[in-house]
Amino acid sequence: MYADLTAKLEKEIPFVAFPIRELVQQMRIKGSPITLKSELTITSVYNSGDISGILCAFQNGEKGVAMCGLSHLIFPHDFILYKEIEDYQKKRAKRVQHLNRK
Repeated sequence: MYADLTAKLEKEIPFVAFPIRELVQQMRIKGSPITLKSELTITSVYNSGDISGILCAFQNGEKGVAMCGLSHLIFPHDFILYKEIEDYQKKRAKRVQHLNRK
């Protein structure tokens, strides 16, 4: 379902994204002080299927690697895949709502 976008993202690695508020809060709970302005360098992507969607791994300072959903990231408007990511995030949000209603 997400194979095409995952393949395109893999070709762009490494790339930079910014966390959404919920990711910042979760990272802080886990002891990683990031902010909304923290640049996260994505080092790998993984298509986990319909349940979790596309996951992105990024270096988490000295703590190692952390992962989050593509939907938990904000991308610069000039990123080559910006429009495709935006479309994915909208569809993914609707899909998650649908799955949560079941």
